[in-house]
Amino acid sequence: MQCHPIYHIRNVPIYVRNLPSGDITVWHPVNDFTRLIVEAICRDHGYWHSVYNNWIIFSAFKHQVIAEITSAGEQYV
Repeated sequence: MQCHPIYHIRNVPIYVRNLPSGDITVWHPVNDFTRLIVEAICRDHGYWHSVYNNWIIFSAFKHQVIAEITSAGEQYV
């Protein structure tokens, strides 16, 4: 069983999963506040995958995106 990191923004989980390509996925349950924050972080660093309702973040940006998600989780407690 593979463990995937889970981050939180106002107690809403943000799931990050590594893809074989080196890219990552970012997904969270429906929550408007969280969506606005995650969308702002992910935009221009990947693309929205409407079939899976998640962001695909290019490998070149994954560390930056994860750092920003972590920071947002600390900022919006």
